[in-house]
Amino acid sequence: MRGIFWNSRGLSDLAKTKFLADTAREKNLDFIALLETGKKDFRQPVLNGLCGGRNFLWHWTEPHGRSGGILLGINLDVLEIGSIEDGDYFVKFRLRNKKDNFHWVLVAVYGAAQPSFKEKFLTELVQACNKENPSEKNNSRYDDRWPFLFNAIIDGLDLRELEMSGRKYTWANSMPNPTYEKLDRVLVSTEWEQHYPLATIVAL
Repeated sequence: MRGIFWNSRGLSDLAKTKFLADTAREKNLDFIALLETGKKDFRQPVLNGLCGGRNFLWHWTEPHGRSGGILLGINLDVLEIGSIEDGDYFVKFRLRNKKDNFHWVLVAVYGAAQPSFKEKFLTELVQACNKENPSEKNNSRYDDRWPFLFNAIIDGLDLRELEMSGRKYTWANSMPNPTYEKLDRVLVSTEWEQHYPLATIVAL
């Protein structure tokens, strides 16, 4: 099984949609999770193009102003959908693998960048969260209040991060002296990792 998590920072650029369509075909993706889409709606021809014309089911949430927006899709030839949940900051699919009958949950999360929204984010997403530490930023602009809560949630839910190879940081701002940071992560449960012990995360 193969999938992609991508903070696309908008999907209006044709080069981005072409990249995703090419990747879906070349990598034979079974799920696609796009974050910060910036789009309120998706037409079916666009969705068909994103997955290379395969039998995908999609669900999305609208952005908040100029930021956010999540699009999550799965290949129905490989995965069976049990239920769909969403909130301001997540989309959650309960799934069954048709090949081996393994039941699992796929959650795409886009966290609030503004401090005023972070309490709501943590309250809503206690089951799907993030963590960071100072070594994962390239400068000292660091606030340890929210990472502490993230880490507590992760520990309480017995989640583990799958380490990514190929890149140290996953996000940068647009300042003249930019801050680079590792924001995007893949967290898995012990049961999921035992079922897929060879799972890897590779930066494209």
